[in-house]
Amino acid sequence: MLEQDNPLSPLDAPIPGQSLTAPLGDRPWQKPARYSTPDEALTFYLERLSVKRITSQMLDLLETGLPVDTLVDVMQTGAVMEGVHSLDVGIVVSPALAEAVMAMADAAEVPYVKSSEDIDVDETAYDTEIALALKEAAEETGVEALEETTETKAVESKEPRGLMARRTK
Repeated sequence: MLEQDNPLSPLDAPIPGQSLTAPLGDRPWQKPARYSTPDEALTFYLERLSVKRITSQMLDLLETGLPVDTLVDVMQTGAVMEGVHSLDVGIVVSPALAEAVMAMADAAEVPYVKSSEDIDVDETAYDTEIALALKEAAEETGVEALEETTETKAVESKEPRGLMARRTK
């Protein structure tokens, strides 16, 4: 009854050691992988990336600044956890998968970052779809000046404020 009332209840969390009580071979990573060769695994990925919804989501992620190598790592790690292929097959397939993702982005004329090493450390966090849409809207309407005025106002008022601030008068 508790599970139905609140699906996010902390009481529904697994008990420590519960993973050791499952029968051997019951988990996806304890079974043989569905695809045991790199060719089969790459075919699996390419079929999956040909789905329009998945392609659209992938291109949105690339457009927001997610590096291709990070996206490929997430894809192949998730597939290993689901038992699609083994870790070593995922490592072998990763470069070819990255090339396929970049080719799809080039075909769709979507800008992308090839490697996480290419990102400037001082850059802010990745934009979400909403932030990307706001950025595009700001470029179209010229609202960028509004952000600059807000920043200059914050710099101009250097007087300490608050409950514990010293009085200067």
